[in-house]
Amino acid sequence: MTTIFEIGLVFVIFFIVNYVCYWLTEVRGMPEWLDYKPWVCRLCLTFWSLVFIYSAIWLSFACLYIGIIGDLLASMNALAMWIDQRNKTIKL
Repeated sequence: MTTIFEIGLVFVIFFIVNYVCYWLTEVRGMPEWLDYKPWVCRLCLTFWSLVFIYSAIWLSFACLYIGIIGDLLASMNALAMWIDQRNKTIKL
């Protein structure tokens, strides 16, 4: 059974990774060794970081539902960020 602690863990990881990715891409800037296309984009960095972290937790602790819920949350976040980015872009 899923417990409150495990669901809370999914959201804590989500918020921490979102903040770190925002800080790296928007505030500080990426280090030189990571300064290439897939990691410079905030959407890509956030999505792939979340997918890798949730998959690692799923494989390490055999918690399938954390992997599924986390990957679903990462996908919904990526879709929302993509729609937000598309709406803010100037259309010619």
